[in-house]
Amino acid sequence: MKFADQKKQYINNKTVLAAAVLMCALAAAVTAARLKSFSPFYAEIDLSSMSGDMLLDDDGSRYITTPGSSYVLYGPGMKIEKGYYTIGVDYYTENDFWMIAYSVRASDLIVADYNLLKPQSIHKDFNIYIRDALEDFEIKTIYGDSGELRIKRITITENAAGIKTDAVIVFAAIVFAALCFLFSEKIERNRHTIAAIVMIAFLSGVPGMAPGLNVGHDGGFHLLRIEGLAQGIKSGEFPVRMQPNWMEGYGYPVSIYYGDILLYIPALLRIIGFSLQQSYTVYLFLINLGTTAAAYICFNRIAKNSKAALFGTAGYVFAAYRLTNMYVRFALGEYSAMMFLPIAFLAIYRLYADDVNNLRQYIKNAALLAAAMTGLLQTHMISTAIAMLIIAIICVAMIKKTMRRNTLIAYISAEIMTIAINLFFLVPFWDYSKNVSVRVLDGDLGNTYGLIQKKGAYISQYFMLYQKAAGGSSKNIGDRMAITPGIVLMSALFAGIYFSIKYKDKMIRLMTSMSAILLWMSSNLFPWDFIILHVPFAAWIKHIQFPWRFLTAAQMFLSVLLCLVLVKIEEEKREGSKYVRLAFLVLIIVTAGQMFSGVVQGSKYNDSYDAAWIGSFDVGAGEYLRLGTNIGDFDGKVYADNAIIGGYTRDGKYAIIDCVTVNGKDEAWVEFPIMNYKNYAAYGEDGQAFPIVDGNNNVVRVMLPENYQGTVKVGYEIPRLYRAADICSLASIIVMAGIIFWLNRKKHEKEIKERV
Repeated sequence: MKFADQKKQYINNKTVLAAAVLMCALAAAVTAARLKSFSPFYAEIDLSSMSGDMLLDDDGSRYITTPGSSYVLYGPGMKIEKGYYTIGVDYYTENDFWMIAYSVRASDLIVADYNLLKPQSIHKDFNIYIRDALEDFEIKTIYGDSGELRIKRITITENAAGIKTDAVIVFAAIVFAALCFLFSEKIERNRHTIAAIVMIAFLSGVPGMAPGLNVGHDGGFHLLRIEGLAQGIKSGEFPVRMQPNWMEGYGYPVSIYYGDILLYIPALLRIIGFSLQQSYTVYLFLINLGTTAAAYICFNRIAKNSKAALFGTAGYVFAAYRLTNMYVRFALGEYSAMMFLPIAFLAIYRLYADDVNNLRQYIKNAALLAAAMTGLLQTHMISTAIAMLIIAIICVAMIKKTMRRNTLIAYISAEIMTIAINLFFLVPFWDYSKNVSVRVLDGDLGNTYGLIQKKGAYISQYFMLYQKAAGGSSKNIGDRMAITPGIVLMSALFAGIYFSIKYKDKMIRLMTSMSAILLWMSSNLFPWDFIILHVPFAAWIKHIQFPWRFLTAAQMFLSVLLCLVLVKIEEEKREGSKYVRLAFLVLIIVTAGQMFSGVVQGSKYNDSYDAAWIGSFDVGAGEYLRLGTNIGDFDGKVYADNAIIGGYTRDGKYAIIDCVTVNGKDEAWVEFPIMNYKNYAAYGEDGQAFPIVDGNNNVVRVMLPENYQGTVKVGYEIPRLYRAADICSLASIIVMAGIIFWLNRKKHEKEIKERV
């Protein structure tokens, strides 16, 4: 590019940036004005104007003990304008019940869920969206159980979610348009590749475009994680460690044991006002796009052939087990981790393929490996363990190159960088692992964490063209989900075997061997039970739970193998090479289409505007519950001994209660409906710290001083050690970014000197 053209481009870029900033400022001003002038509608429903089986009490509440029908209370049939609303309910119940916003004549205009209300709580908020004005808006209460149900109060409050979501969409559109212009030259130069990547990412999300959410096996658990982050941030905690929404306020330290840095994206969207489904759909698309882009970049740099890399990328993204994780299992952590596996593979590949004397390149490779391992650690611990095991196998298999000085330096540097970046997660995890006994580390979760071999994939499953888009890993193969890479990648395996024999290509041989080993490890034929029972220090392997988790790595190796096979076929310059690519393309389309059809037609999709429909006790196998805790006994009540209590409330991250100790009595205490994990603290009226011990069923028990009268406040407090780890992680990221920038700058300066 000539100097005049460069100057013109520079001026144009500055103009576009200035225009984007101005438009964002204008959008911010308009949003601020809309929020300032926003006068929300508020109404408290007159319960006496509602109909149904529930009786009217003297205090104005409605109650029932033996329902005569499912809809025990409904009404009032009021007028309401288009907008976003929050329904608040004060209640008492002995059993679960449901509430739903409804209209007899135009219920399709209401975007809402069936919202679950539990006996452990006395208040619940849920959000709805009304797409147009209604004349007969009502709220239905559904109760089909026995025992008392009392509705004390129902309020309707308009919220500003629409204003805030509109603003975010406008900001995103402005930024996207500006980026497209700034990088227009690169986009134009790579338009075909970019179009293919976006198309692959878009098509891989087709089952997620249906109305509602298919929550699969683990959807409730992972959606609660997103909602827990949102609630934690709103309560003033960042980063979130103790998620407050679980088990109707008892709390769950899922963020300490399960990396969730990427889930802050949908959590922030939830805080802004986007629906649960919109927030998750954005996350799903970003993961698909990130996985597709990462796979293509890594495969292209290994195969050095863009067409082959695109086929390998499609094979990886549309691999049957990956789609099973996304749409059958809803294994959010596992399918998110698959975005980082190709990056880790590229880093390891470079460590063994690059010039051994180029220390600068090895530092960059170490940083790349650290970034990939950070991504794995922050999405799925089991995938991290699997990746580390595979890296260990590669190190042993290539021991001579592993023992080179620069290779060892790169591995050690990558380990140090990974630890430094992730101190904010590793320190709390280490602290809890050492000081808190939970079921996943110190208990027995039954067969899931016992012998695992029988859960492995059957070899026959690897070669099935179509399998059910449902099921699990039971003994009967007909009841199993698609535990297979798919026929496309299995075809690449046999092509790899052929070329390994014909050409003795080392890279193809390595990919074929690793693929075969990982497929064996994923199956029920690998001796996992023997290893767990008889190999020293191997009992930890049982925490992998299912051998078929190794398919995540197997699919990556098979995808690289597919790239290499296509390159080898192209090098042969046979007329049939284009037909081979066409055959793989047809197989990818057919198998992915079959999988999508099975998911969409065979799954139940739930409306998911708000999160109130999710049972907050959906803790999976209860991995992070303290030993000896029975959540079935959680009743949400406050208990006391030698003290009179009243006025229990929640204010942000704190639970507050009024209490008066009984004079002359020893060891007065009050128990909060909060599970007692490490780092909870209790304070009195004047800020005096009160000791906390385990109460009944491991809840927080606050020991009170004699003759105390006032409030007791309990909250989860972040220790200084955690904050120090947060600062160290942030500093490490800044230092790493600075090093990479410096290395790239040196390289750029060297290239300029060589041109001159």
